[in-house]
Amino acid sequence: MTMVDVALLLAVDCSYSIGGREFRLQLDGLAAAFREPAIQAAITAGPEAAAAVAVMEWSGGTTQIPVVPWTRVDGAGTAEALAGSIAAATRRTAEGATSLGGALRGGLRLHEASPFAARRRVIDVSGDGRHNEGPPLAEARAAAVAAGLTVNGLAITREVPTLDRYFEAELIGGPGAFVERADDYAGFAAAIRRKLLRELGQPGTAGLDAQAWKRSST
Repeated sequence: MTMVDVALLLAVDCSYSIGGREFRLQLDGLAAAFREPAIQAAITAGPEAAAAVAVMEWSGGTTQIPVVPWTRVDGAGTAEALAGSIAAATRRTAEGATSLGGALRGGLRLHEASPFAARRRVIDVSGDGRHNEGPPLAEARAAAVAAGLTVNGLAITREVPTLDRYFEAELIGGPGAFVERADDYAGFAAAIRRKLLRELGQPGTAGLDAQAWKRSST
């Protein structure tokens, strides 16, 4: 397996509260972030000088759909190509409830199927509501953390002003876990930029090493 510094799964909210405009602001914000020289430099700053990135849409308890497969990013060219894939992604997930537990379960499955070994493995969940359907969030978070993953959150607080505190208490977990906040969808691009810089800049020693991850996934 090819080693990368971090395997980062970006889990994008597609629940009932997310209209077409809100969906595009999320995807366009992600694409813009990977086009930034500062993000590209952070990706290549670690020992492996590379990251693996995938994008997943999620809504209800059984609805988690990967829309950009695991992609190795090791410089400006591959980062630009990833940004293009994200910008071209369409909404494949039917509107549904807000299953943060389902998002974590789906994210764990995608990490287990990743073709890359990684020094760190992260599920990055963006959302604008509390868990209300599907696998219990506490159990899903515990499973992800037990598998060596870090769960981070980007709370869009337009409808739930205290959502960032809820994410801190109920969603995030694992080495170096944190929550970033966006007051509304217009602020998503700036928030995801801050979040990616922080995630990509963390030391590469947290979580499982490649052999430990491989043993945990078999």
